[in-house]
Amino acid sequence: MKKFLFAILFAVSLFGYNIKEFVTCKDVQDLTPINKTDTFTTKDKKVFAFAYFTDIKKNSLIDFVWEKKVDGKWKLYADIQLPVFAGVRWRTYSNITIRPFFKGEWRVSLVDGNTTIDTKKFKIIEDANSSN
Repeated sequence: MKKFLFAILFAVSLFGYNIKEFVTCKDVQDLTPINKTDTFTTKDKKVFAFAYFTDIKKNSLIDFVWEKKVDGKWKLYADIQLPVFAGVRWRTYSNITIRPFFKGEWRVSLVDGNTTIDTKKFKIIEDANSSN
């Protein structure tokens, strides 16, 4: 428990906020993640990465960095920079639209400046009901 509290206090002092939640999901409605998962199919429309910040000391910018594994190496797909505003809490999200050729291993990272705060790996697979 002491390590956990120290980690939270360290994150708030280092970055000026706390990360309450960072997940991948199939949708975001009313700033709430819907259908949290790490597996998506080619029939799903989008992959969302949702972040929930608390105790934000100052306005800042955060990056959602989307990467796909190609031939064993991570390749940048998109880097989306979004604001995080000072206050008690802030929720934000980024998404990618799934294309049929997006099958494979992916990851999305939450990055502050040059520091990766958290990374979520996920996969996009062929929909079992699709006809070839």
